[in-house]
Amino acid sequence: MSKELDKKLQTLPKPKLREETKDVLHQAIMDHNEGAARVEWLPKLKSAALLTVSILAIALFSFILFTGNEGEAPRSSAPEEKYYENYVSYLESIEVYDQIDADKAFIGNNSALGKYHGQVLPGKYYANGMELQTDEEQPMGIHMHYKVTEETSAKGFEKEVFHVSNLPWTITFNATAYFTFFTNGDYVTFDIDYYGENRKYTITRSQMEDLYGRDVNEFAKDQTLWKQEVMEKTLQDEEKVQDFMKKIRVQKGE
Repeated sequence: MSKELDKKLQTLPKPKLREETKDVLHQAIMDHNEGAARVEWLPKLKSAALLTVSILAIALFSFILFTGNEGEAPRSSAPEEKYYENYVSYLESIEVYDQIDADKAFIGNNSALGKYHGQVLPGKYYANGMELQTDEEQPMGIHMHYKVTEETSAKGFEKEVFHVSNLPWTITFNATAYFTFFTNGDYVTFDIDYYGENRKYTITRSQMEDLYGRDVNEFAKDQTLWKQEVMEKTLQDEEKVQDFMKKIRVQKGE
């Protein structure tokens, strides 16, 4: 019975779809596939967006952390080493004015002298104490001690202030500053332990005034005069600086 039914079914004409019907079915299948693709990509797009936002947030946090607020040094980086054309330009950059009040600028004021010795003048990274001579029966002066070692955070010219090539300028600059801003000192002695080798230089106020041809206290009230007489006419004149150091050494018997 079933075989006869199969034969009859096989002899029936095959149904044919019209072209319009085929187009409708094809479009329905394509719409279904595109919808499935959109559903599949939506989670991926959301994940990518979240990842992008996370990366931007981390970058912004890192920028704030490493750069600090406006006007501040970077929080997680060492200060950059400044560039100077030569040693005299480095000396010229040092702020010697407005460091102490005028009524404190005298030999005997430990804090005022200590600020110049350990915070302002060349050699501050090697400052190793000081002594004051305030006995009225003797010339009034100061002894500035330095100890030069490899264990220092100084860089560039700041590290080489007592090197033989810079020493005459360092001594002249520092002595000028002390006699300019401290009115009652008669002499200053620089006692330098340079990697175990002791060096000592004493400069008097009269020697300073002979060098500049004037009372150096005049520089304290006139920064333009300091720039002209100290920085330009003296420290930029190598022969003048070297001759001054020779006179100091001759008088010391070196």
